[in-house]
Amino acid sequence: MPNYDRRWLAFEAQLAEWMRAFERPGIEFCAGYRRIPGFPVSGFRADGLLTDGKCLVALEVEVRQTHPDTNVGKYWLLSEHHAYERVVLFHVYTPAFNSYGWRMQLGQFYARKMQVQLPFEYVLLDRRSDVDVDATFRDVTSIVGARVEREFPEISAVNRR
Repeated sequence: MPNYDRRWLAFEAQLAEWMRAFERPGIEFCAGYRRIPGFPVSGFRADGLLTDGKCLVALEVEVRQTHPDTNVGKYWLLSEHHAYERVVLFHVYTPAFNSYGWRMQLGQFYARKMQVQLPFEYVLLDRRSDVDVDATFRDVTSIVGARVEREFPEISAVNRR
């Protein structure tokens, strides 16, 4: 794997670790091999998410996945397993994204359809032209962090771990 891809894979892992710092009693963090709360044990996973059981804020990062539309569509299927009052999905595309453009458009199409049927918000963060991984990390965490603090008022910049 080229060095370029490794930097963005590390970016993806770093974002998940950053998100983990928001976990508190009553606010569950999931990433990696832990299923999205609401799905059966064998259900889908997220790159990072926080939930209090009513609101779910998720992070999906496209590094080398060739089907980003699935990273959107799985939240539609989630509605059959758990009725969240609100689902906010941040979908980050990195320069290492290597699928064809129609996959990205299909994900956006799913998001538009989901917004009509569900309490779902889709936030596309297209960083495919970024070169500075650290600057991208600061920008993405600023955007996502502001929303996390808005959705979970008990979290503030003062009481983060």
